[in-house]
Amino acid sequence: MPQYPPSLKILVVAGEASGDHHAAQLVAAIKEQLPRAEFLGVGGEALAAQGVRLLCPASRLAVVGLLEVAGRLPAVFKALRDIGRALKKERPQLVILVDFPDFNFWVARLAKYYRVPVMYYISPQVWAWRTYRVRTIARLVDRMAVIFPFEAEFYRERGVPVAYVGHPLVETLPPLPPRQALLEKWGLDPRRFTLALLPGSRASEIERHLSTILKGAALIKEAIPETQFILPLASTAPGDLVAESVGQFGDLDLQIIPGQSYAALAAAHLAVVASGTATVEAALAGTPSIIVYRLSPFTFAVGRLLIRVEHVGMANLLAGERLFPELLQHFFTPAGLAREVLSLVRDQSRLPVLHQGLMRIIQRLGGPGASRRAARVALEVMEGKGKAGLGDKAPGSSCPVPRRSYNRNTLPK
Repeated sequence: MPQYPPSLKILVVAGEASGDHHAAQLVAAIKEQLPRAEFLGVGGEALAAQGVRLLCPASRLAVVGLLEVAGRLPAVFKALRDIGRALKKERPQLVILVDFPDFNFWVARLAKYYRVPVMYYISPQVWAWRTYRVRTIARLVDRMAVIFPFEAEFYRERGVPVAYVGHPLVETLPPLPPRQALLEKWGLDPRRFTLALLPGSRASEIERHLSTILKGAALIKEAIPETQFILPLASTAPGDLVAESVGQFGDLDLQIIPGQSYAALAAAHLAVVASGTATVEAALAGTPSIIVYRLSPFTFAVGRLLIRVEHVGMANLLAGERLFPELLQHFFTPAGLAREVLSLVRDQSRLPVLHQGLMRIIQRLGGPGASRRAARVALEVMEGKGKAGLGDKAPGSSCPVPRRSYNRNTLPK
């Protein structure tokens, strides 16, 4: 095994809840190989729990949109300055970037300046929009470690060193007790129609999505009075803002649950999910979902000119079809949301089709072991093997995640 310096350090940057969780699993996997390694960087509670010394909490930086970033520029500049100082003073042997491209591309430039190798884990969606960014990646990143097979093909065709490691959710999602036990633990009634609400993990997503979701939930409650709602609160989401918004709908019968998004999805009959990693979690939980998202009008207008895919939801991209309804921008209204939920409740003949699509998604996520494979890539990059390694090897497609069985009684009549 190669000899590493006794004070080996790795800088990790993850800017949102899902990235924080996956980065923490990667740190744990690297520690199995390098127990004395020290970690520092940007992240949330999961990275902090792994002993990563945080230069900046991820919650200060997590925004989406071209105009929305402006309000966080002081925090962004301070974080970049602190990272630059750490690169200069502490000389880490590796920088690991996790998604979060608008910030992480700047970190990659700093790493390039200080001649620190860069591994990018969980690719930005350059295959979907702003494809020109792949040139920046090729210039700044020593190796991509991607979680979807089509991403590996995309980078390979463009000459970017890449390893397909599989999706970390497959290995990290916990085994769950029966749905009835989950709901009873949260003080909810397993006999009632249960709808999970996942408005996003960033403050900006909460501001754009939650009010519309709650107004739609009120319409659903009018149509199906026995409905109960659960809202798993991401660690990077502003809890006070969520509580204030929910407090305005006191008669909704809504329970806020810290974290536990996968458990909430598995316990629900249906879910309303902001586009992102949570749509993949919903697929693995076997929960039919309505995908929602809203950006500023300017950001959306620019995005429409640059986007290269037919679907926004990752679950739909993996399925290769519009499996879950997508309500975007001006189509994302309380009435539109209620209409989609009630349509699925009333037309349960759609459930077998959803079931088949969900199984296809699970099969395409690869087998367990993504974090260990990504850790191997990290070690290869530190050993100067950034241009070689796993390459075309792909993980298996078996998936041990429990799957929900579907029948016409899955949803209430």
